[in-house]
Amino acid sequence: MKKIFLIFNFTFLILNCLYCEHFIQAGVFRYKEEAVNQQLYLASRNYPVMLNINGHYRIIVGPYEDKETADFTVLKLLSDENISAGLINETDAEKITESSGVQEVEISDEVLGELVNVAFDFLGVSYKYGGMDVEKGIDCSYFMQKVYKSLGTVLPRTSRLQFKIGKEIKRDELIPGDLVFFRKYIRSSRIGHVGMYIGNDEFIHASYGAKKVTISSLNETYFRKRFSGARRPL
Repeated sequence: MKKIFLIFNFTFLILNCLYCEHFIQAGVFRYKEEAVNQQLYLASRNYPVMLNINGHYRIIVGPYEDKETADFTVLKLLSDENISAGLINETDAEKITESSGVQEVEISDEVLGELVNVAFDFLGVSYKYGGMDVEKGIDCSYFMQKVYKSLGTVLPRTSRLQFKIGKEIKRDELIPGDLVFFRKYIRSSRIGHVGMYIGNDEFIHASYGAKKVTISSLNETYFRKRFSGARRPL
C-alpha cells in the first residue's frame, strides 16, 4: 500500500510540474512612468511582459511553460539587457495568473479600431498548425501574437498561456480587441483555440476547419459549446 501511494504521489508531482507556469520579476519601481518605460522597452525586445501593481509597479516577464526556459531568460535579461531579474515563487505566480493587481489601461476607440484593421489584413492567410510564417501559414495563437505586437503588446506563444494573462472578461462585456478562447473538446477544460472579438458576436481567427484566417460567430453551435472565456490583454 505504501509503495502504491509513493508511486501516485510521484506521478502527481510530475503532472503538477508539467502544467505550471513560471514568471520572472524584472524590476520594481516606485513611479509608474519608470515602470512603463521598462515595460515598453522589454516589449520592443520581444519579451512577453506585463505591469503588475502590488504596492509598487512590478515588471513581470512570462509566463513560460518550463523552468529551464525561465531560468535561461533570467540569464539573458542580465547578459543582454543588464537587467537583474529572478523567478517568482509559486504563491505569487498564482496571484499573477488570476490577474490580481494587473494594470487596466484606458484604450481609445481609435486604437481598438486600428487593432481590428490589422487583424483584417490577415483575412485569407493560410492556416498551419504551429505555423509562424504568413507566406506558408500561421496558427491561431501566432495570429493573435502578431496582431497585438503591432501595438507593442507581446503575448505568450500558445493559446493556453494567452488565456492566463490580462483581465478576465464576461461574454456580455466583450469589446473589439478582446481575446476569446475555446476548448478543443466539449468536456475538456484545456484551452485549444483563440480568436479576437470584433463586435456583433463575431470574432476573427486562424481557423483549422476553414484552413485560413476567417470570421466566425460566437453563436455557431461548435463555438458556443466550446467557449471557455475571454481576456483583455491591453
